[in-house]
Amino acid sequence: MPERLQSPWRRLLAHLEAWLIDHEYIRVLYRNFHRLSDTAWRSNQPSPAFVRKLKERFGVRTIISLRRPDDSGQYLLEKEACDRHGITLLHHRFSSREFPAVEAVLAARDLLRQAEPPLLIHCKSGADRAGLMSVFYRHFVLGEPVEEVWREELNWRYGHFRFGDTGKLDAFFEAYEAFKAAHPQVTFEQWLTEHYDREALNRQYNAGRLGHLLIDRVLRRE
Repeated sequence: MPERLQSPWRRLLAHLEAWLIDHEYIRVLYRNFHRLSDTAWRSNQPSPAFVRKLKERFGVRTIISLRRPDDSGQYLLEKEACDRHGITLLHHRFSSREFPAVEAVLAARDLLRQAEPPLLIHCKSGADRAGLMSVFYRHFVLGEPVEEVWREELNWRYGHFRFGDTGKLDAFFEAYEAFKAAHPQVTFEQWLTEHYDREALNRQYNAGRLGHLLIDRVLRRE
């Protein structure tokens, strides 16, 4: 057991961090939980109680977190709950405010194909990174065309906003669509590995001051 959870006082502090600093008080009211397939779902950061529900009601065997493992209260409580209920907790880092790196997308592809279902994909809010990974799940695992699914998963209904730097995720897929319109034979993976210019997209993108304020300061997206 991690040192931070070894006494009632430290365990209370871990819960308080999850609730007050990491916004569990919002998530307990809206879990942002949605189905991707018969054996996959997406959500925001799960609480220990929600981890138990995932196991008991949905039989979840794997949770893929898009947040880094650290000594935060929310991570330690999630890891403890996963261990208790026999769920494998995997991690894959994406930023909600950066264009995805080629290597990170290919690693996500491999992780999603290897992860044992039923599975849950989550980030902090369930809006941006969970949406990005959901697109990759539907494309790399279910075989659905990227251009047909990305707007469904990166959507305001899940709390995703395309202004501010989180709009880079939209711009990433729009760049692929623009290239594919002129080169219809090119697959998403071919574009990603042979034509995607991350640096050029970064130079061209302008989030705007208001977008920065909302995404970085108000919503505190990671």
